Amino acid sequence: MHKVSRKQRFTLTLPGLMLLAAFLIGVGVEALQGETLTASAAEATGKIRVAGKAALQSPTDCSKEHRGPSFNSAVVVISGEVVCSDLTSFGGSLAIYGMVEGNVVMFGGNVVIDGMVNGNVTLYGGNLTLGDDAQVNGDIHECGGIWTEGSSSRRHGSALSCTNSLGTLLTGVSGTTIRFWFTLVWIMLGMLLTFLLPEHVMLVRTTVKSKMGRSFALGLLSVLLAPAILAVLVGLIISIPLAILVTVGLIAAWTLGTVAVGWIVGDYIVRSVAPQYSTHLVQVIVGMTALTLAESLPTVGLWFAIGSGLVGLGAVLLSRFGTRLYSPPSDPLPL
Repeated sequence: MHKVSRKQRFTLTLPGLMLLAAFLIGVGVEALQGETLTASAAEATGKIRVAGKAALQSPTDCSKEHRGPSFNSAVVVISGEVVCSDLTSFGGSLAIYGMVEGNVVMFGGNVVIDGMVNGNVTLYGGNLTLGDDAQVNGDIHECGGIWTEGSSSRRHGSALSCTNSLGTLLTGVSGTTIRFWFTLVWIMLGMLLTFLLPEHVMLVRTTVKSKMGRSFALGLLSVLLAPAILAVLVGLIISIPLAILVTVGLIAAWTLGTVAVGWIVGDYIVRSVAPQYSTHLVQVIVGMTALTLAESLPTVGLWFAIGSGLVGLGAVLLSRFGTRLYSPPSDPLPL
Protein backbone atom coordinates (compact mmCIF):
# COMPACT_ATOMS: atom_id res chain seq x y z
CA MET A 1 0.00 0.00 0.00
CA HIS A 2 2.88 2.35 0.69
CA LYS A 3 4.29 1.92 -2.83
CA VAL A 4 0.91 2.48 -4.48
CA SER A 5 0.31 5.64 -2.47
CA ARG A 6 3.76 7.00 -3.48
CA LYS A 7 3.11 6.39 -7.18
CA GLN A 8 -0.30 8.03 -6.97
CA ARG A 9 1.22 11.05 -5.25
CA PHE A 10 3.91 11.34 -7.95
CA THR A 11 1.27 11.06 -10.72
CA LEU A 12 -0.79 13.85 -9.17
CA THR A 13 2.31 16.05 -9.10
CA LEU A 14 2.84 15.90 -12.90
CA PRO A 15 -0.04 18.30 -13.82
CA GLY A 16 1.31 20.84 -11.34
CA LEU A 17 4.75 20.66 -12.93
CA MET A 18 3.19 21.23 -16.35
CA LEU A 19 1.27 24.29 -15.13
CA LEU A 20 4.40 25.78 -13.56
CA ALA A 21 6.39 25.15 -16.73
CA ALA A 22 3.66 26.77 -18.84
CA PHE A 23 3.60 29.77 -16.48
CA LEU A 24 7.37 30.21 -16.78
CA ILE A 25 7.26 30.02 -20.59
CA GLY A 26 4.38 32.52 -20.72
CA VAL A 27 6.24 35.02 -18.55
CA GLY A 28 9.35 34.69 -20.71
CA VAL A 29 7.39 35.26 -23.96
CA GLU A 30 5.63 38.31 -22.58
CA ALA A 31 8.92 39.70 -21.31
CA LEU A 32 10.76 39.21 -24.58
CA GLN A 33 7.95 40.87 -26.54
CA GLY A 34 8.17 43.99 -24.43
CA GLU A 35 11.94 44.15 -24.11
CA THR A 36 12.40 46.75 -26.84
CA LEU A 37 9.89 49.05 -25.15
CA THR A 38 12.07 49.35 -22.06
CA ALA A 39 15.48 49.72 -23.72
CA SER A 40 15.45 53.51 -23.48
CA ALA A 41 14.26 53.41 -19.87
CA ALA A 42 17.02 50.98 -18.93
CA GLU A 43 19.60 53.21 -20.61
CA ALA A 44 18.35 56.22 -18.68
CA THR A 45 18.47 54.27 -15.44
CA GLY A 46 22.06 53.27 -16.15
CA LYS A 47 23.06 56.89 -16.71
CA ILE A 48 21.45 57.94 -13.44
CA ARG A 49 23.20 55.10 -11.62
CA VAL A 50 26.60 56.08 -13.00
CA ALA A 51 25.98 59.70 -12.11
CA GLY A 52 25.03 58.73 -8.55
CA LYS A 53 28.20 56.70 -8.15
CA ALA A 54 30.43 59.48 -9.44
CA ALA A 55 28.77 62.13 -7.30
CA LEU A 56 29.04 60.37 -3.95
CA GLN A 57 31.91 57.91 -3.95
CA SER A 58 34.58 56.50 -6.23
CA PRO A 59 35.49 52.75 -6.33
CA THR A 60 38.70 53.50 -4.40
CA ASP A 61 36.61 54.70 -1.43
CA CYS A 62 35.22 51.23 -0.76
CA SER A 63 35.51 50.42 2.92
CA LYS A 64 34.12 46.89 2.93
CA GLU A 65 33.35 43.92 0.70
CA HIS A 66 31.08 41.00 1.52
CA ARG A 67 32.24 37.67 0.15
CA GLY A 68 29.50 35.10 -0.26
CA PRO A 69 25.91 35.06 1.06
CA SER A 70 24.84 35.26 4.69
CA PHE A 71 22.49 32.82 6.40
CA ASN A 72 20.07 33.68 9.24
CA SER A 73 22.17 36.59 10.42
CA ALA A 74 21.81 40.36 10.77
CA VAL A 75 23.87 42.39 8.29
CA VAL A 76 24.20 46.15 8.89
CA VAL A 77 25.88 48.71 6.63
CA ILE A 78 26.46 51.65 8.97
CA SER A 79 26.33 55.30 7.99
CA GLY A 80 29.45 56.39 6.11
CA GLU A 81 30.36 52.81 5.13
CA VAL A 82 30.71 51.88 1.44
CA VAL A 83 30.24 48.23 0.49
CA CYS A 84 31.50 47.44 -3.02
CA SER A 85 29.87 44.07 -3.64
CA ASP A 86 26.49 42.38 -3.89
CA LEU A 87 24.65 41.59 -0.66
CA THR A 88 22.82 38.25 -0.67
CA SER A 89 21.07 36.89 2.40
CA PHE A 90 18.95 33.85 3.20
CA GLY A 91 16.84 34.66 6.24
CA GLY A 92 17.87 37.10 8.94
CA SER A 93 17.78 40.85 8.33
CA LEU A 94 19.61 43.47 6.30
CA ALA A 95 19.86 47.16 7.21
CA ILE A 96 21.59 49.68 4.93
CA TYR A 97 22.36 53.15 6.31
CA GLY A 98 25.51 53.70 4.27
CA MET A 99 26.15 52.93 0.60
CA VAL A 100 26.07 49.66 -1.36
CA GLU A 101 27.71 49.46 -4.79
CA GLY A 102 25.96 46.30 -5.96
CA ASN A 103 22.71 44.36 -5.95
CA VAL A 104 20.75 43.44 -2.82
CA VAL A 105 19.00 40.05 -2.77
CA MET A 106 17.04 38.69 0.20
CA PHE A 107 15.18 35.40 0.60
CA GLY A 108 12.87 35.07 3.60
CA GLY A 109 14.08 38.11 5.55
CA ASN A 110 13.49 41.83 6.06
CA VAL A 111 15.41 44.68 4.43
CA VAL A 112 15.62 48.27 5.68
CA ILE A 113 17.21 50.87 3.40
CA ASP A 114 17.91 54.35 4.74
CA GLY A 115 21.02 54.99 2.64
CA MET A 116 22.02 54.50 -1.00
CA VAL A 117 21.95 51.35 -3.15
CA ASN A 118 23.51 51.56 -6.61
CA GLY A 119 21.99 48.34 -7.89
CA ASN A 120 18.82 46.27 -7.98
CA VAL A 121 16.91 45.25 -4.85
CA THR A 122 15.14 41.87 -4.97
CA LEU A 123 13.11 40.35 -2.13
CA TYR A 124 11.14 37.15 -1.83
CA GLY A 125 9.15 36.35 1.28
CA GLY A 126 10.22 39.40 3.31
CA ASN A 127 9.36 43.02 4.07
CA LEU A 128 11.04 46.04 2.48
CA THR A 129 11.25 49.41 4.24
CA LEU A 130 12.59 52.51 2.51
CA GLY A 131 13.42 55.30 4.95
CA ASP A 132 13.23 59.03 4.27
CA ASP A 133 16.92 59.13 3.29
CA ALA A 134 16.74 56.05 1.05
CA GLN A 135 17.95 56.28 -2.55
CA VAL A 136 17.85 53.24 -4.87
CA ASN A 137 19.46 53.63 -8.29
CA GLY A 138 18.11 50.42 -9.75
CA ASP A 139 15.04 48.22 -10.05
CA ILE A 140 13.06 46.98 -7.04
CA HIS A 141 11.28 43.61 -7.12
CA GLU A 142 9.39 42.45 -4.03
CA CYS A 143 7.16 39.39 -3.65
CA GLY A 144 5.35 37.89 -0.68
CA GLY A 145 5.82 40.69 1.84
CA ILE A 146 4.97 44.28 2.76
CA TRP A 147 6.58 47.28 1.10
CA THR A 148 6.64 50.62 2.94
CA GLU A 149 8.26 53.81 1.67
CA GLY A 150 9.23 57.09 3.28
CA SER A 151 7.81 60.37 2.02
CA SER A 152 11.18 61.68 0.81
CA SER A 153 12.81 58.45 -0.40
CA ARG A 154 14.07 58.42 -3.99
CA ARG A 155 13.94 55.63 -6.58
CA HIS A 156 15.49 55.68 -10.05
CA GLY A 157 14.32 52.50 -11.74
CA SER A 158 11.30 50.28 -12.16
CA ALA A 159 9.35 48.95 -9.17
CA LEU A 160 7.40 45.70 -9.17
CA SER A 161 5.46 44.14 -6.31
CA CYS A 162 3.70 40.85 -7.05
CA THR A 163 1.74 41.31 -3.81
CA ASN A 164 0.04 44.44 -5.12
CA SER A 165 -0.46 43.71 -8.81
CA LEU A 166 -0.61 40.29 -10.43
CA GLY A 167 -1.28 41.86 -13.82
CA THR A 168 1.91 43.90 -13.68
CA LEU A 169 3.74 40.82 -12.53
CA LEU A 170 2.70 38.75 -15.56
CA THR A 171 3.57 41.50 -18.03
CA GLY A 172 6.94 42.54 -16.52
CA VAL A 173 9.38 43.12 -19.36
CA SER A 174 12.82 43.81 -17.93
CA GLY A 175 15.63 41.29 -18.05
CA THR A 176 15.86 41.38 -14.27
CA THR A 177 12.20 40.37 -14.07
CA ILE A 178 12.82 37.35 -16.29
CA ARG A 179 15.77 36.19 -14.20
CA PHE A 180 13.89 36.79 -10.96
CA TRP A 181 10.85 34.76 -11.96
CA PHE A 182 12.94 32.06 -13.60
CA THR A 183 14.86 31.65 -10.34
CA LEU A 184 11.74 31.86 -8.21
CA VAL A 185 9.86 29.18 -10.16
CA TRP A 186 12.78 26.75 -9.95
CA ILE A 187 13.17 27.38 -6.20
CA MET A 188 9.47 26.66 -5.71
CA LEU A 189 9.74 23.51 -7.82
CA GLY A 190 12.74 22.34 -5.82
CA MET A 191 11.00 22.94 -2.50
CA LEU A 192 7.81 21.25 -3.74
CA LEU A 193 9.51 18.12 -5.04
CA THR A 194 11.81 17.67 -2.05
CA PHE A 195 8.81 18.07 0.27
CA LEU A 196 6.40 15.75 -1.58
CA LEU A 197 8.88 13.22 -2.99
CA PRO A 198 12.04 13.31 -0.83
CA GLU A 199 12.92 9.66 -1.51
CA HIS A 200 12.57 10.05 -5.28
CA VAL A 201 14.76 13.16 -5.40
CA MET A 202 17.34 11.52 -3.13
CA LEU A 203 17.59 8.39 -5.32
CA VAL A 204 17.97 10.52 -8.47
CA ARG A 205 20.59 12.64 -6.72
CA THR A 206 22.52 9.51 -5.70
CA THR A 207 22.41 8.24 -9.29
CA VAL A 208 23.80 11.54 -10.59
CA LYS A 209 26.72 11.40 -8.16
CA SER A 210 27.58 7.73 -8.81
CA LYS A 211 26.84 7.46 -12.56
CA MET A 212 27.20 10.97 -14.00
CA GLY A 213 28.71 9.89 -17.33
CA ARG A 214 26.14 7.20 -17.94
CA SER A 215 23.34 9.58 -16.92
CA PHE A 216 24.55 12.19 -19.43
CA ALA A 217 24.74 9.62 -22.23
CA LEU A 218 21.25 8.28 -21.57
CA GLY A 219 19.81 11.79 -21.26
CA LEU A 220 21.37 12.84 -24.57
CA LEU A 221 20.11 9.69 -26.30
CA SER A 222 16.60 10.24 -24.94
CA VAL A 223 16.47 13.82 -26.20
CA LEU A 224 17.73 12.79 -29.65
CA LEU A 225 15.22 9.96 -30.01
CA ALA A 226 12.22 11.75 -28.46
CA PRO A 227 11.24 13.81 -31.59
CA ALA A 228 11.19 10.72 -33.81
CA ILE A 229 9.16 8.71 -31.30
CA LEU A 230 6.66 11.52 -30.82
CA ALA A 231 6.33 11.98 -34.60
CA VAL A 232 5.49 8.29 -35.02
CA LEU A 233 2.95 8.37 -32.21
CA VAL A 234 1.26 11.50 -33.56
CA GLY A 235 1.25 10.00 -37.08
CA LEU A 236 -0.68 6.98 -35.82
CA ILE A 237 -3.39 9.38 -34.57
CA ILE A 238 -4.79 6.79 -32.19
CA SER A 239 -1.61 7.12 -30.13
CA ILE A 240 -1.87 10.90 -29.67
CA PRO A 241 -2.81 10.52 -25.97
CA LEU A 242 0.28 8.36 -25.54
CA ALA A 243 2.39 11.04 -27.23
CA ILE A 244 1.03 13.61 -24.77
CA LEU A 245 1.90 11.34 -21.86
CA VAL A 246 5.43 10.84 -23.20
CA THR A 247 5.89 14.61 -23.53
CA VAL A 248 4.59 15.22 -20.01
CA GLY A 249 6.84 12.45 -18.72
CA LEU A 250 9.94 13.95 -20.35
CA ILE A 251 9.17 17.41 -18.91
CA ALA A 252 8.59 15.92 -15.46
CA ALA A 253 11.80 13.88 -15.71
CA TRP A 254 13.82 16.93 -16.80
CA THR A 255 12.38 18.93 -13.88
CA LEU A 256 13.01 16.18 -11.32
CA GLY A 257 16.57 15.68 -12.59
CA THR A 258 17.36 19.40 -12.55
CA VAL A 259 16.17 19.68 -8.94
CA ALA A 260 18.38 16.72 -7.99
CA VAL A 261 21.40 18.36 -9.67
CA GLY A 262 20.57 21.66 -7.93
CA TRP A 263 20.47 19.88 -4.58
CA ILE A 264 23.97 18.51 -5.21
CA VAL A 265 25.26 21.99 -6.10
CA GLY A 266 23.59 23.56 -3.06
CA ASP A 267 24.97 20.85 -0.77
CA TYR A 268 28.50 21.62 -1.94
CA ILE A 269 28.09 25.41 -1.65
CA VAL A 270 26.44 25.43 1.78
CA ARG A 271 28.88 22.94 3.28
CA SER A 272 31.78 25.03 1.96
CA VAL A 273 30.46 28.48 2.96
CA ALA A 274 28.17 27.95 5.97
CA PRO A 275 28.14 24.31 7.16
CA GLN A 276 26.27 25.27 10.33
CA TYR A 277 23.18 26.02 8.20
CA SER A 278 23.43 22.89 6.08
CA THR A 279 19.83 21.64 5.94
CA HIS A 280 18.01 20.07 3.01
CA LEU A 281 15.83 23.16 2.51
CA VAL A 282 18.74 25.60 2.51
CA GLN A 283 20.72 23.34 0.17
CA VAL A 284 17.87 23.18 -2.34
CA ILE A 285 17.25 26.95 -2.26
CA VAL A 286 20.93 27.81 -2.66
CA GLY A 287 21.46 25.13 -5.29
CA MET A 288 18.53 26.15 -7.51
CA THR A 289 19.53 29.81 -7.20
CA ALA A 290 23.12 28.99 -8.20
CA LEU A 291 21.93 26.89 -11.16
CA THR A 292 19.65 29.59 -12.56
CA LEU A 293 22.30 32.28 -12.10
CA ALA A 294 24.87 30.11 -13.89
CA GLU A 295 22.42 29.45 -16.72
CA SER A 296 21.95 33.20 -17.24
CA LEU A 297 25.62 33.66 -18.16
CA PRO A 298 26.23 34.51 -21.84
CA THR A 299 27.18 31.60 -24.11
CA VAL A 300 28.37 29.17 -21.42
CA GLY A 301 25.09 29.48 -19.53
CA LEU A 302 23.14 27.74 -22.30
CA TRP A 303 25.56 24.82 -22.43
CA PHE A 304 25.56 24.58 -18.66
CA ALA A 305 21.76 24.41 -18.62
CA ILE A 306 21.68 21.74 -21.32
CA GLY A 307 24.42 19.68 -19.67
CA SER A 308 22.88 19.73 -16.19
CA GLY A 309 19.44 18.96 -17.63
CA LEU A 310 20.71 15.98 -19.64
CA VAL A 311 22.55 14.55 -16.63
CA GLY A 312 19.44 14.91 -14.49
CA LEU A 313 17.18 13.41 -17.16
CA GLY A 314 19.44 10.39 -17.58
CA ALA A 315 19.61 9.85 -13.82
CA VAL A 316 15.82 9.94 -13.57
CA LEU A 317 15.52 7.27 -16.27
CA LEU A 318 18.26 5.11 -14.74
CA SER A 319 16.55 5.22 -11.36
CA ARG A 320 13.10 4.72 -12.91
CA PHE A 321 11.84 8.11 -11.78
CA GLY A 322 13.55 7.77 -8.42
CA THR A 323 11.82 4.53 -7.45
CA ARG A 324 14.95 2.37 -7.18
CA LEU A 325 18.63 2.67 -6.41
CA TYR A 326 20.56 2.17 -9.64
CA SER A 327 23.84 1.28 -7.94
CA PRO A 328 25.02 1.06 -4.31
CA PRO A 329 26.17 4.50 -3.08
CA SER A 330 29.65 5.02 -1.66
CA ASP A 331 28.18 6.93 1.33
CA PRO A 332 24.93 6.41 3.29
CA LEU A 333 21.93 8.33 1.96
CA PRO A 334 21.38 11.50 4.08
CA LEU A 335 17.67 11.00 4.65
